[in-house]
Amino acid sequence: MQELLATQRTDGGWSDLDSMESSVYATGKALYALQIAGMPASDSAYSRGTRYLLKTQQEDGSWYVKTRAMAFQPYFDAGFPHSFDQWISAAGSAWATLALLPAQAPMTTTLASERPAR
Repeated sequence: MQELLATQRTDGGWSDLDSMESSVYATGKALYALQIAGMPASDSAYSRGTRYLLKTQQEDGSWYVKTRAMAFQPYFDAGFPHSFDQWISAAGSAWATLALLPAQAPMTTTLASERPAR
């Protein structure tokens, strides 16, 4: 955990390489790893990471991640936003969602059988 925390950027995010800017993909993976290691979402480092993710979320609810892959396969649109960068953006959006889940207030549900009769 300490090694991972030492690489958190001042913007709250993480990057895959020291030479790169913070990314949603790397930040989501880092926060998920911290979560699995036992860090609570209330920790200040986790909170900074979630703020980074929320700040970078797009209007449509997705996150944009620029691809680093070489274009050796023919492009086809799978319907996820961000055109040529949609595949890594979909994965980054998934990591971001996994990282944000423990930071949300728990939802309470009531079964229909537990509701009072009208």
